[in-house]
Amino acid sequence: MSVWLLCALLFSLIGQTEQDGHPVPIEEVKVYSEETASSDCGAWVLNVTWRDKFAENNESEKVSYDIEVLRTEQMRTVHFETIHVMPDKTSYHWKWTSPIPLQCTSHSVRLRRHNEHHIGEWTPLYTHKGRDLNAATTTVYPHDQVFVVGSNITFCCIVETDKVPLSGFLIRISNRTYITKPVPFERPYGPNIHCDVEGDPSGSTIFIGYPPDDQNLTCITRNLSSLECHWETGRNTHLTGIRKTKYTLNGRVCEFGKCVIHAVKKQVTNWTLIAKNPLGVKTLTDTADPTQRVWLRAPSKIAHVAYARKVTFRWSWNEENYALFPMICQAKLNGIIYNKTFNGVGLSSVVLINLQPFAKYTAQVQCGSYEHFYKWGDWSEITKFSTKEDIPEAVDVWIHYSEQTTSVLWKPLTEQQSHGIITGYEITIGKTNKELKTQLCYNITSGNEKSDGIITVSAKNSAGRSPPSTIIVPTYPDNEVDISHISSSNGGFKMSWEEYPYSTCGYVVEWFPTYKKTQCAVAWEKIPKCDSGACETWNQSGIFEAGVRYTVSVYACTDDSPKLLKRSEGYAIEKQPGKVEKLEGENKGRNVELSWAEVHLEQQNGFIRGYKVITLLSGSETSINMAVTKEPKVNLKLDPGSYTFRVSAFTSGGEGDYATFKMNVEKSIDQMIAATIVGCSAATLVFIIITVLCYRKRKWLKKLLYPDIPKPKLAGKWITKGIYCTQMTEGYMKCEIQEVHSLEHPAISESLHGLDLISSNSKVVPAQHFYQNISESPADVSYCPVEKLTSIIENPSYNMTIPEPVGVAQISDLTVEMQDAYLPAPNFVQNNFVVKDSDGYKPQSASPTNA
Repeated sequence: MSVWLLCALLFSLIGQTEQDGHPVPIEEVKVYSEETASSDCGAWVLNVTWRDKFAENNESEKVSYDIEVLRTEQMRTVHFETIHVMPDKTSYHWKWTSPIPLQCTSHSVRLRRHNEHHIGEWTPLYTHKGRDLNAATTTVYPHDQVFVVGSNITFCCIVETDKVPLSGFLIRISNRTYITKPVPFERPYGPNIHCDVEGDPSGSTIFIGYPPDDQNLTCITRNLSSLECHWETGRNTHLTGIRKTKYTLNGRVCEFGKCVIHAVKKQVTNWTLIAKNPLGVKTLTDTADPTQRVWLRAPSKIAHVAYARKVTFRWSWNEENYALFPMICQAKLNGIIYNKTFNGVGLSSVVLINLQPFAKYTAQVQCGSYEHFYKWGDWSEITKFSTKEDIPEAVDVWIHYSEQTTSVLWKPLTEQQSHGIITGYEITIGKTNKELKTQLCYNITSGNEKSDGIITVSAKNSAGRSPPSTIIVPTYPDNEVDISHISSSNGGFKMSWEEYPYSTCGYVVEWFPTYKKTQCAVAWEKIPKCDSGACETWNQSGIFEAGVRYTVSVYACTDDSPKLLKRSEGYAIEKQPGKVEKLEGENKGRNVELSWAEVHLEQQNGFIRGYKVITLLSGSETSINMAVTKEPKVNLKLDPGSYTFRVSAFTSGGEGDYATFKMNVEKSIDQMIAATIVGCSAATLVFIIITVLCYRKRKWLKKLLYPDIPKPKLAGKWITKGIYCTQMTEGYMKCEIQEVHSLEHPAISESLHGLDLISSNSKVVPAQHFYQNISESPADVSYCPVEKLTSIIENPSYNMTIPEPVGVAQISDLTVEMQDAYLPAPNFVQNNFVVKDSDGYKPQSASPTNA
């Protein structure tokens, strides 16, 4: 308890001392830049060290300091920081990285101590001087320094008094120093920065790159006496020359990629690689037993001895330590690893077997550690050699017969089958031997040859004769089957057949061009025995010619002669057919029968699916008819005229060229007579029918074409009056007025006043009666005049005027104004009465009838 009281009292006294104006000062303050190899080109780290006796006496609690950094000339604070440190009896050290090189301008630092209860006084300013105080020429900082990609760098330019940079350096931080805004560098390169000042330009070059990124350190031994360490470079640093990465391995300076240690310890060893450049350091380590990291070098001085089917290789080693080292080796033939490895102590030879006779090879050998295999060593140099000839393999023989001809055929041996240069073939038929040079087929023509039955064929080279191939000649015709069509499959043919129970050596599929028969044009393929009841194992494509018809046959291989099972014909790839031939036509009235010859079999180029017939009007390209037929003929019904016919065949591969035929279609004499008779008969029949109908409907036609003219009628319950005139023999005319009634008022005869009209010449005129009805009368009676006089019917309310009146006579309600008391008959005839009603109606003259 007393200890705590003493400490509290001590702090109180110290604080009271500071308050009384006697503080405990911060001593031995030093400010300096961090020295590096390139610090003259631009120093960035400012170091501050000091001692504090007050903190030395306070060992139990942390001490806090405020540190302030200012740019001296402008007295502008650029950094302020509070740090907390444990008491130290020696000194305190603080670092600050400046955003600009310290050479650009002077920087000052001051410190003060503080705690929760009291803040001390600032120390005096301690200054690190910049180069702007004494620079004789324009200078740019930083220069010739290295920065990592992605850095933002601020450059400064120190100029002479009263001078200003022309561009780039826009911010003034002292009387002679100007800085740029931070410049980003996003890719590795070496930019140049220029400070253009009138009369004294300057510049700076910096380098942008990456720190080391080396990887995968591996140490191995190649000669069992020294150690080699290898590593991968990783990312490119883009730094060269004096700035490139430097390497040390376990303290030894190394070049990039390889470092050699001559002493090999047969125990587990640690290796440390340090990669360093101006931007950083990378450390790699590896641990292993060198005897288990053996990577053998390549064999040298390889020799060989070749035979027909094997070769022996011998070599030597350039390293003496390999003589007693257990190793495993392998070979490579023509770029392919040999299927067997070889091992032994200090191995120096191998034998490779099962090689191809009369073949060229290239070979290489490599070896590795047998006990602790690490990796295969280097390949030896390529060695070339050739194997010797050997007897050929047996030839593939087949028998073909057609059209009373039997041929023996065999396939040429490939380079791998011939085992050398084929000098000829030997064919044996019974007891007869024949030597053939390059011929691949033989026709059996004589009766003795056909009857012998068994034929053998052998190939020969410098090493000897191949084993004989035997086939039995079938009796012709052996067995015939129906020929069917086979469809193409991916540009080829696919065959299937039922298993033949007596097949002992599989089946043979044979094919050849159907219509292009040449010697040795037959191809075949032998197929092993089927595993199931149906054989669908043959599918061949890519070897057939387009537009060529092939015959494909399937034979069963038996102990006797081959047995024909199936035969088909087809096209692997169909093409457009050729042109039809012998196109002709026959005119049968309006029917035209076209016929033509089928396309020749060798020109069909596919199965003919049909024929297209196009009919054109002569002189026109417009089709008026198109027909498709499967037969080489067609019947067309056409109108008379001139026509052009085009006929073409088509397959699934397209339509062939068309043949053209022109023809005029005319009517025959019989057709013209028949047409005339039919026309006349039809016209006569139509006339008779029309006559009979007109006779039976004559009244209807008269009423339709010549209707009766209706008479004027009076509608309603009218009483109508009329004038009845008679010319007397004394030369005057006597007239009377009569009334006419409608149905509602029957006619009533009454004696009317008479009026005698006497003509002036007193001529006697035969009496005639005239009457005209102006209204519909039930009596419908009219009086027709013999001479032309006018009779006028008028309603009592009508006025009837006679020209040039000389007097007036009143007849009942009718008033007649007369020109003269007596008018001559002719004048009266010429001066007709004019009757006008209130509606302006003018009655028609009645039809003349006898009075």
